[in-house]
Amino acid sequence: MAGKTIPISARLTPDDAEFIARLEVEGATTPSEKLRAIIVEARQRHDGTEDFIGSLKLVEEMLAPTMRIIRAGEFEHHMHSELVTRVADWVPECMAYLIASNGADKELSAQALQEIEVELLARVLVLMQSVLQMAVTRRSSCYEPTRIDGAIEPMLELAQVIIDNRGKTTREQEKQ
Repeated sequence: MAGKTIPISARLTPDDAEFIARLEVEGATTPSEKLRAIIVEARQRHDGTEDFIGSLKLVEEMLAPTMRIIRAGEFEHHMHSELVTRVADWVPECMAYLIASNGADKELSAQALQEIEVELLARVLVLMQSVLQMAVTRRSSCYEPTRIDGAIEPMLELAQVIIDNRGKTTREQEKQ
């Protein structure tokens, strides 16, 4: 029975029918072929989000069209942004972790929630460190080379407040 198909009839709004007609799906030209491709994609999305690798593949595929447009624009205008590259690499990995973090579970234990928080913190700190590395010099590999330098100042001020407060707390503890 695996090779046999079942005809299904569906009523679509004019907007949905127009969408299907305009939709470009590799290897699919007719509405039936496009619908089958949409079902395959939905099945992959459903089945592939229970583990990290499946989730990562899904998110990367979702971002791929946008990243191709960005890369084409960079090529055309002879530009590159290391910031865009680093964030575009980080986002799928972080999203995939979140999507897959509970696997097939519908409820999470307190310990599982704490593990998610620890892993997210680690991932956020990796991104922060990566951006801070770009601020080592006043000119970074961004579309606007001084963008990071100008934007990093508030973070440095916050870091200094944290350092100062920790110093006070340590001195107060030593007095006790």
